[in-house]
Amino acid sequence: MIQLVYWIWYSIGAVLLLTIGVPDALSFSNGLFLILYALSAIDLIFRNYEKNKLSDRSVRWWREPLMWLMAIVIWTGGMAVEWVGVHTGWPFGAYTYSHIFGPHLFAVPFTLGFAWIAVVGNSALLSGGGYGWKSKAMRAMKTGAWALMMDLVLDPVAHHRGFWNWEGAGGFYGVPWTNFISWFVMGGLLSFFIPPIPSDPVIQRRGKTLYQMFILLFGLLAVQAGLYGSGMIAALGILLAEGRHQYAVRKQVSAF
Repeated sequence: MIQLVYWIWYSIGAVLLLTIGVPDALSFSNGLFLILYALSAIDLIFRNYEKNKLSDRSVRWWREPLMWLMAIVIWTGGMAVEWVGVHTGWPFGAYTYSHIFGPHLFAVPFTLGFAWIAVVGNSALLSGGGYGWKSKAMRAMKTGAWALMMDLVLDPVAHHRGFWNWEGAGGFYGVPWTNFISWFVMGGLLSFFIPPIPSDPVIQRRGKTLYQMFILLFGLLAVQAGLYGSGMIAALGILLAEGRHQYAVRKQVSAF
């Protein structure tokens, strides 16, 4: 159900953003989109988790203590680093948030915590694995890389549209390079709180599509705004996600 709601919301939002923009009367939808994106990523992670458990499969993911622990830790960790960033300029650089994503908690929109759940969760779905510390460390590197690629598309567009504002110039379309490094590091670190993701072609395909469509939207917005570097990175990210998925599927088939 949450997947259907997300894709309907995504489709309407994409049409509005690419044409007339989001009307003021629907401004609440921006923050709600981040929440729905986070719930979609969680749904895929824990639908897979339930499917591979030996316990009662009637238990739904919103009743899983592990889900709540993961969500609370990532939301809190994301909000904490955003709070430090807004008030000190470290580690992301000096920036401020507009009110487009809803009410603020100490100068940070509370929906940004859900954005971190969405980005890290979706990137982890692409990275797979997570069994044992060596595998978790490898997944953390991959998750950080997917999060970094997403941010190279997202942040320049968000800065251009005034979702948040960076002070000073330079970097990549006005976004300092320290921001992208920090996304890589934070994405990797927060991925340690995501449970192992078993190999399931259906879930992997849906996670891949979730990632691809997100950066497709912002890639189109980037091209529309003349941010062609971000548009090219979006195209590359879509191709890499597809290639990674096809490789994983072939690897699973050859294992049988």
